[in-house]
Amino acid sequence: MIVKEGKARIKLDKDVFYNPKMTFCRHLDVLAYRVIAKDESREVRSLDALAATGVRGIRACLEAGFRSTFNDKNPRAVELIKENLKLNEIEAEVFNRDAVALMRESRFTHIDLDPFGSPTEFIDAACLSALKYLSVTATDTAALCGSAPVAGLRKYAIYAEKTEFYPELGLRTLIGKIVREATKYDKAVEVLVSWAREHYYRVHVKLRRSVALAGKIYEKVGYLFYCFKCGNREWLPMDGKALEKCRCGSRFVMIGPLWLGELHNKVFVKAMIDDVDGMHVDEGTKKKLRKFLQLIYEEIDVPFGYTTHHIAMMLKTSPPQVVKIIEELRSMGYRASRVHYSGVGFKTDADVETIKNVVLALNTQN
Repeated sequence: MIVKEGKARIKLDKDVFYNPKMTFCRHLDVLAYRVIAKDESREVRSLDALAATGVRGIRACLEAGFRSTFNDKNPRAVELIKENLKLNEIEAEVFNRDAVALMRESRFTHIDLDPFGSPTEFIDAACLSALKYLSVTATDTAALCGSAPVAGLRKYAIYAEKTEFYPELGLRTLIGKIVREATKYDKAVEVLVSWAREHYYRVHVKLRRSVALAGKIYEKVGYLFYCFKCGNREWLPMDGKALEKCRCGSRFVMIGPLWLGELHNKVFVKAMIDDVDGMHVDEGTKKKLRKFLQLIYEEIDVPFGYTTHHIAMMLKTSPPQVVKIIEELRSMGYRASRVHYSGVGFKTDADVETIKNVVLALNTQN
């Protein structure tokens, strides 16, 4: 069976994993690759470290001009990658290696990690090997978002409990892990774009080798202090300080260490949006890509969002429309926006008591 995805034609095999549900993610990846390629003066040498069918690396070659190298430890996958390269008239190196060993031996401009499950066993070697860019997928959502605290400790060395903004918590857990691994090699991290969607998290980051910047990046890594009783949240960098009690009198739960910095670079995301028209996809898909990226672009740079349902539950009232909450907060001088990961989610720099008062006032008007 052969499927068409973007410019690529991909032969499938029952013994090699291919997930059609991740096609939208790969469309977004191609947009990110194209922006990276435009920003680079040299050809981008990329490693598709866990390549399976090779679809991501092949699309990176065909649609972004990358020079991809492919690797998979499954011998059948390696043979299939070679067949797919021939099918798409691409010449490239293909390895049948342990990905960690390969990354420790070689250096690439860009590395893409798209494992089945957790990426944690590969992140250290990828941070060593990647000279400038790293892209990571994670599907072990329970460990990342606090549903499985012990798994979070084992895999990501963080303590987390499930909150109403759990998709964002998962993203910040994953980025925090990447940052901590990268700084071991004197590399600072800039998040170019990231998103939480359906069953997975996806992050694209830029690396810069600098001892000073690698130390300074920890101003953006720290802990969330969350009150499960009133919904209040505070956060602090990793500077030895901690908060014990919420102003409502309940004890804070300390979650982290997490990434507290930006989840996207607006200039980078805008460039992705501007390039959607050049994608080899149908108009309906282009519309979906624009809509999703626009949500990311407009999402304000404030950690830890809210949901209308959770606020309403605490107040024992009905949830107003999220757009009305945002409009009211903005009219009061606060920053507010929707979030990309939830239809009922929003972010604001207003505190939780202000948000509650807005919700009650909106319900009174109705």
